[in-house]
Amino acid sequence: MKFMKLSKFLLVLLLGIFWSSVWAQVPTDLSRVRASQITDEQLQQYIREAKSRGLSLDELQVELVQRGLPRSEADELMLRAHQLELSSDRGADTAKGNNRSGRKYAGEYKKANPFSSDELIIDRKPRLFGAEMFSSQNLSFEPDLRMATPRDYTVGPDDELQLNIYGENISQQTLKVTPEGNVTVRYAGVINLNGLTIEAASDLLKTRLTKYYPALRSGKTKLQLTLATVRSIRITIIGAVNRPGTYTLPSVSSFYNALYVSGGPAENGSFRNIELLRGNKLLQKADLYDFLIRGNQTANIRLQDNDVIRVPFAKLLVTINGQVNRPGIFEVKENESLADVFEFAGSFKSKAFRARVTGNRYGVLEREVLDIAGDSLAFFTPENGDEYNVDSLLNRFHNRVLISGAVFKPGQYALDPAMTLEGLINKAQGLKEDVFGGSAIIVRTRKNLTKEYLTIDLQRMLAGARSGILLQKEDSVHIASIFDLRDTTVVAINGAVRQPGEFRYEDSLTLRALIIKAGGFKDEATASGIEISRRKRDVLINQVGSEIVDIIKFDGDRDLAKMPDIVLKPFDIVSIKENPFYKRQISVKISGEVLMPATYSLRTREERLSSIIQRSGGLLYTANIRGAKLLRQNKAKVDTSEVRRLLTVIKKDTTDIRDSAVAKVTREVAIDLAYIIKHPGSEDDIVLEDGDELVVPRTNNMVSVNGEVFKPLDIMYEKRKSIRDYISDAGGVTLSGKRSRTFIIYANGRSAKIRHVLGIFPRFPPVEPGSNIFVPERPKRSDFDVAKGGILISAVTALITAVALLTR
Repeated sequence: MKFMKLSKFLLVLLLGIFWSSVWAQVPTDLSRVRASQITDEQLQQYIREAKSRGLSLDELQVELVQRGLPRSEADELMLRAHQLELSSDRGADTAKGNNRSGRKYAGEYKKANPFSSDELIIDRKPRLFGAEMFSSQNLSFEPDLRMATPRDYTVGPDDELQLNIYGENISQQTLKVTPEGNVTVRYAGVINLNGLTIEAASDLLKTRLTKYYPALRSGKTKLQLTLATVRSIRITIIGAVNRPGTYTLPSVSSFYNALYVSGGPAENGSFRNIELLRGNKLLQKADLYDFLIRGNQTANIRLQDNDVIRVPFAKLLVTINGQVNRPGIFEVKENESLADVFEFAGSFKSKAFRARVTGNRYGVLEREVLDIAGDSLAFFTPENGDEYNVDSLLNRFHNRVLISGAVFKPGQYALDPAMTLEGLINKAQGLKEDVFGGSAIIVRTRKNLTKEYLTIDLQRMLAGARSGILLQKEDSVHIASIFDLRDTTVVAINGAVRQPGEFRYEDSLTLRALIIKAGGFKDEATASGIEISRRKRDVLINQVGSEIVDIIKFDGDRDLAKMPDIVLKPFDIVSIKENPFYKRQISVKISGEVLMPATYSLRTREERLSSIIQRSGGLLYTANIRGAKLLRQNKAKVDTSEVRRLLTVIKKDTTDIRDSAVAKVTREVAIDLAYIIKHPGSEDDIVLEDGDELVVPRTNNMVSVNGEVFKPLDIMYEKRKSIRDYISDAGGVTLSGKRSRTFIIYANGRSAKIRHVLGIFPRFPPVEPGSNIFVPERPKRSDFDVAKGGILISAVTALITAVALLTR
């Protein structure tokens, strides 16, 4: 009973922890989750939790995909997240915009415009023609507040006017228009300018000020009236727009400015019948296609206070896809034909099939297929919802013939009426000199697309007779070359020549010419014993030990002028041997603490290390005999991939120099120079090879400690100190260091590591002057996987449940 109670308690506890984690964060496995199953409230909660962890929306999307959410579902979810944030930002901006007074507008419009290019706009390319004008971040229809004052501008309350009088009389003053439309002018008093244009207000002021400035009548004094500060007006936009409402705009705003602020017509809104109402009367109807297609801005008139813009729903929308310059959805008026719609779409592309346009139409009960001839587009009336598709031209030619092979200009040509084979050859600039005179081949395509081969006797045609064959479209003529009908033959030369390899065989190619092609003899070459390996064509394949090549041996002469002029055959292989009595010098180098460091040539191929030391004058008293080492050229070809694999296995016990070990051109040979000097000619006295270098370092009484220690440094050598003492002098091993893997590298290149007697008692290698002690890094453990932890908890929960049921 106690066990059952304990198991039930653990089960409840684990389930509680599990469900609390599920409610606190997104589930680990999202492979079966769909974006439509997540509500806006849950999505906002996920966004808030991600922001509290310092994650952006893009980083949240990556995390959801890593947890198994399909990429398409993650994209849809992030689109909703952007829209939620965008709607909240717009709501805040709209609230701020409605609370503004709107009296001073100069320099404030861009900051107050809640739909400027600084706003986050989701990059969606609308297919509705004209919508990109209102969704693009690069377009801007903001009013120009620094333009000259329009002469037809209507003066109204809150305007500030600048009155300048110049000439014989000079005066300047700012006129503030009161809510009643009055201004106070010096000398003239109160004048009502409400509803007057700038030009009419200028004339009125000039009339009222003439008696105070008589020179205004003669023109010696002039009057200028301009806008000082633009007032704000309120415009209402209703109907099928993206953001209907009332907007506060500068009084110089135009019709297009207001549409841009509202986001333009909605997806089902009209672009061609937009109404401007002023004083409850229809002032004009605007067709945006006039501007989008022709650049006509006749409808872009200046707005006035309390104007209303109404965007009705589109009545007739059609879709055009395929080979047109501007595919998309277009609005059509009742009196327009399908040809007009194609004009809106930028007309056909160059590879469009213009003879027929196909489409679909929504009928009363079901859909129907449309098939319109290309010459009847101007008479075809589209209906709402029609979809039209313009296909591509067939990938075929109606007048093409091809010619290839031994002609000067192979390729494709236009098929002329009654064109013959001779005519096509003449178009291809005639036959080449290497033409095969036997026959030519014409590959003809029948009407059922099967192939037919026609053989033409070129001998007769070259003799002047006519073939009499008329060519048809898609005929392919091939005239063979003599080089096409035989193998490309080569000869080869190897051995002691400057450029060994294969060479193209030509008729009458001789051995002397082949050696010249190969750059001539090398210095170590001998002309004696030259061998030519020649193929046999009568091999006795059933006879054991039968020869498969003929070997031709002879003695030539290094003077190519005296070389026997032997004619070669295809596929011959020539072998030039090296002079066995000719040897190059073998050079070795000795450097460091010797009397005469230099590069020496060996007297014999068996000269040893002790002999070179003697020839260099012997060691100096400063020489570190124990640290001497021999560097030998790494001539062996090593499988670098296998070396890298082995280094990867032991990489946790090596340093960063392990990768450079593969690319080394030399390798160190550990030597005991003191013993070699005392016992010359012994087995330890190494026989030298070409490229060897003996390095005798200067006596170094320092010991270096590196790797995972707190203070890597060089320490003065002391005879009684062990590795443990030097590591202690360097501050000891860090938490990431592996003390038991410590090793030492001696000055002569040898190395040693700590050994354990019976696997327990450490035995430290001796420390010598110039040694390098290295403490490697401890192998890193993999991080804890939260997902695997959840699986483990689930497994433990299932196990406890099973045990509880069994015990019950």
